[in-house]
Amino acid sequence: MNPIVIPLSVTQVYLLPCHGGYLQIDTGYPHDYARYRKGLARAGIELREVRYLLLTHHHDDHAGFLNNITCDADLIIVAHEQANALLRTGQNDKSRGGGYVNQFVRIVADIKMRLDPNWTLTFPPLTLREQDKLIGGDDSEWLSSIGIEGVLLYTPGHSIDHLSVVLRSGEVFCGDAASSFLLWAGLKCCTLFMTDMEAAYQSWQKLLDAGGRVVYPAHGRPFAAEKLRRYSGRISTADLVKFF
Repeated sequence: MNPIVIPLSVTQVYLLPCHGGYLQIDTGYPHDYARYRKGLARAGIELREVRYLLLTHHHDDHAGFLNNITCDADLIIVAHEQANALLRTGQNDKSRGGGYVNQFVRIVADIKMRLDPNWTLTFPPLTLREQDKLIGGDDSEWLSSIGIEGVLLYTPGHSIDHLSVVLRSGEVFCGDAASSFLLWAGLKCCTLFMTDMEAAYQSWQKLLDAGGRVVYPAHGRPFAAEKLRRYSGRISTADLVKFF
């Protein structure tokens, strides 16, 4: 399946056809909402056709315009059950440790924080509604119920509430569980910040075991899933550079 891709400021969202419209994977920062709406229009999709929104995790660059889209569209949010409380806080979870993948990444991130006062690791708080769906772990049935052949997998490592999609045809939509962004900076298919590297590598193996062939990350271009096998185990949790 070729997803519809809408590039935002630092991430991209993906739309997959489903019964009655589309399943969208993630949102972006709050200031990305206008860009997102223009991207939908360019793709020839009306907002009302977005029937479901899968939130891979609660971080600011993924949950940022959830409030906007739920005000403007009648859709169902699907998230891991641990995202429920985290979304209400309006800030990225800092209670479970973790850090930047290496010292160089920390320096780059520190510069960005000084230059971009909007990068505060916060987002408008959201309280999930009765119609929204919480997933407790791996789920092999929900996607099929909306006409998509695939599974939802619980993939912690970047965050405690992380979900990924693996389609039967081999496409993986992994949010921040893996990345092809800034590989030259020694990220080794990780995102800038990780919480638990051992859990992350277990999640990578789950994606491979589920038949993942091509990874569509939130940050960077699609890449062969075999790269996850190549880089697995290269970084330990103890190697992470703490910043809070």
